[in-house]
Amino acid sequence: MDKAIRIFTDGSAIRNPGPGGWCVVLIQGRERWEMSGAHLWTTISEMEPVAAVQALRPLPARARMELHSDSEYLMHGMRAYALRLQRNGWRNWRGTPLQHRELWTELIELNRILLIQWKWIKGHNDQTRADKLAYEAARSLCVREKAAA
Repeated sequence: MDKAIRIFTDGSAIRNPGPGGWCVVLIQGRERWEMSGAHLWTTISEMEPVAAVQALRPLPARARMELHSDSEYLMHGMRAYALRLQRNGWRNWRGTPLQHRELWTELIELNRILLIQWKWIKGHNDQTRADKLAYEAARSLCVREKAAA
C-alpha cells in the first residue's frame, strides 16, 4: 500500500529582499529526499511558494501527500485566498496586482491534480532541517558575492 508523502518546505531571504533560498524535505516510509536552491535577489514571500512548487512539481498526478510549512502566507493562500484572487483577476483587496502570480497559478494547478493536505506547523519545530537548508542555500549566495568582490 502506498504511504502518503510527507513534505516539509521552507523559504529564507537574507535582508529581505536579498539573497534567498528554498528547501524541500520529502519523506515516504523510510525513504528521504532533500533538495534546495537559491535566488540572488528575492523575498521570503517568493521563496515560500517556490519551495512548495519545487516539492510538488515532480510528483505524479493523484499522489497523496501532506505538505507542512511554517508559512502562514502559503497556508492561507492555498486554503482560502488563491482561488478568490484568481477570480478577482489576480488583484488583492486593495486592487493592486498580486506578486508572484505565476507561482500561485502553478500551485492552484498542482493542488487540483494532487491529493494535498496543507498543514501549518509552528516555525523551527518539525521542519528544522528544511529551515536550515533554505538558509544555507541563501547564505551560499552571500559567500559567493563576497568572494567575487
